[in-house]
Amino acid sequence: MYKYKPERNPRQCLLLVICLSVLSCAGFIASSYIETYRFLAQLIAVLFLAMSIMIVIRYTITEIEYTITADTFIITKIVGNKMTIVCSLNLASTIALVNKKTFEQTKEFSNATMRYNYSQNIKAQSFVYVYLFNGKKGMIEFEPNAIFVKIMNDAIENARKNNPETKEINEKI
Repeated sequence: MYKYKPERNPRQCLLLVICLSVLSCAGFIASSYIETYRFLAQLIAVLFLAMSIMIVIRYTITEIEYTITADTFIITKIVGNKMTIVCSLNLASTIALVNKKTFEQTKEFSNATMRYNYSQNIKAQSFVYVYLFNGKKGMIEFEPNAIFVKIMNDAIENARKNNPETKEINEKI
């Protein structure tokens, strides 16, 4: 079993939260001067404040941990002391593990019906794990390091060799 937890880069997140908070304060101040559109200015200010709170929770409080076992890819979300497994996939169902640029340029991956982003940082150097689950193509964006990608590729190859259903999955692709 190999676990990896990406390093945090809170600089972009904090800058975004500060900007949204300033815009929220400006909206509340503007609502006291504008009588005709007071409700609209307050609504916009509340939306900016809610977005800043959501960004704080998503990118500063929440940690993401990736785990590779012999035949499973597991993603765990950690908030404080609470650990939740948000994803557990059989590696034999893997279609591809590519970087994000390759994923965006390849047309065969564009029909993924399930899309998840488990990156811990904003604008991270991420990879995309494309898989088949219950006959539907899905993708998970996450941010591993080079060592984790190598270990994951090796585990995918081993899982495909050891699983007889892999031929059926590759034929559906």
